[in-house]
Amino acid sequence: MFTVAGVERGRHPDLLVQGKITAAGRTLGSFVAVEVKPGKKHRDILDGFDAVLGYFVDYACGAKYEIYGSEVDVSAIVLVTSFGPKGYLFEEEGKFDPAGIVRGPWDAYPMTFTVARLLWRQRDNIVKRLREALHVPKVAKGGGSRHVPRLMGPLPEVGVMVANPRRPNEVLLMLSAHPYHWELQAGQ
Repeated sequence: MFTVAGVERGRHPDLLVQGKITAAGRTLGSFVAVEVKPGKKHRDILDGFDAVLGYFVDYACGAKYEIYGSEVDVSAIVLVTSFGPKGYLFEEEGKFDPAGIVRGPWDAYPMTFTVARLLWRQRDNIVKRLREALHVPKVAKGGGSRHVPRLMGPLPEVGVMVANPRRPNEVLLMLSAHPYHWELQAGQ
């Protein structure tokens, strides 16, 4: 049972998942807040996009995630749909030829790729605006905007969770932290 303190009543992600988040020899953390949407309509994606960013702002402004009363740090906030196990967010993406997926440091279907990148960009814009509003100096080069002071620690990454289009048994987190393509493994 998890709760989110310091937010509007009823405003919290659908799930809080614990697992090992790794990429390129790095470990990001273990708790992922998950917003689940059906993915059958375009509106599902838009609503999920807004929800993920809303939870990010809440966290940046001091929301506390607790499991049975003990506070935990959230490493990522992600959007997933019922089509995530197929490697994409939106039902209509299933009509794409898998050979036409977007290539890069991560492989993804077009809309899933775009939603992830837009989430990342909006996260950076939110951090920039919060930094300006709070008159927080920019972190030294190399530190980026990821470490803006928060009441309770570092800020989570944002993105999407889908199966790897190339290896469907792997769960991918396409996150805003380099190398962007993280794997989620159950347990710790």
